[in-house]
Amino acid sequence: MSTLVLIFYALLVVALFRVFSLWILSIGYSFRHRPQTASSSRVSVIVPAYNEEKSIEPAIKSLLEQDYANYEVILVDDGSTDGTVAVARGLEGPILRVLSTPNRGKAEALNTGIAASNGDIVVTVDADTRLNKGALTSLAARFEADSKIGAVAGNVKVDRPSGLLQRLQEVEYTTGIGLTRKGQSMLSTVMIVPGPIAAFRRAAVAEAGGFSSDTFAEDFDMTLGILKKRHRVEYEDTAVAYTIAPLGIENLIKQRRRWYRGMMQVLGKNEGMLFRPRYGVAGLYGIPYMWYDTVAPLVNLFLALFAVLAGSVTGDWAPVVLGLGSYWALQTVVAVSAILLDRERKLRQILVSPLLMLYSTFLDGVRTGAFIEEVLSLKMKWEKPGR
Repeated sequence: MSTLVLIFYALLVVALFRVFSLWILSIGYSFRHRPQTASSSRVSVIVPAYNEEKSIEPAIKSLLEQDYANYEVILVDDGSTDGTVAVARGLEGPILRVLSTPNRGKAEALNTGIAASNGDIVVTVDADTRLNKGALTSLAARFEADSKIGAVAGNVKVDRPSGLLQRLQEVEYTTGIGLTRKGQSMLSTVMIVPGPIAAFRRAAVAEAGGFSSDTFAEDFDMTLGILKKRHRVEYEDTAVAYTIAPLGIENLIKQRRRWYRGMMQVLGKNEGMLFRPRYGVAGLYGIPYMWYDTVAPLVNLFLALFAVLAGSVTGDWAPVVLGLGSYWALQTVVAVSAILLDRERKLRQILVSPLLMLYSTFLDGVRTGAFIEEVLSLKMKWEKPGR
């Protein structure tokens, strides 16, 4: 029992360090001055699309309304079977070009678009995502200000959430995903530059060998490829992307299974980065953090089961209740502070944040299932979640 107690407290310390370190770093990000250097570099926006007839028009219009001067938009249709191409071609003009290709997957669609583009900066945007008017200006400025930056992650938000599940995802994007990227940006080591809004220096993409289709997480894979070359990867919260979140439990599970299995695939592919000083902060902190993130659901399960076991054996449930209550309070405080530091402070997010613990527990179950599936090498095809 004493060994289990030691393991329990060791895992608890690691879990708390993970939360507190990113929390403190994210607060530092919110107060750090980031110079906005005007850029005139050519920007190429690549939009891979597959059966996005319903969402493609607002996505393209948000790109055509950008306040940046020197840019192009290339939509690459990946063999859609609906009216995506027809809608896109109706918007073609001096800025927008539409390319049609056979269905070969998102990574190949991105590579096709990049090959057809001529910008020094490449921005990839999902076809169900709208950007705020100043997004390209904010992203381009980061590259202009620092020649060592190879990639910049934008600020992903849930587009017009409705219902409790989408509102929980909205809070998660602000308090979990956004907070993590703010903290990692302080170390110039953002580990995932996300598909909905990702900006890359063209030369860095070439160094990384382009996008690869051998995992379910081409965005994570590309980010690690750029970090391997010792480029800085940072976060820009003023470049906002509004993406459509899954509706319904089944669709959310489909999305997260793909995310979590893709993350494990990329980590396995890049296992040589783990604890390697040659990769800088990414090797010594970023990769270990991501590996811990893959087993975090199992750690959480162990901590919960141990607490229940201890309560059952001793008959004293007060420490269990106190522990769970303290964890819930900590998670809520971190969430509320992240919301208050966010550029879009929304009261509804604060009101929903006390439910994050239940939502996180549900996601832990999904992640545990995905972990087991990947360890067993069970087959899974790419499925777009319903919205």
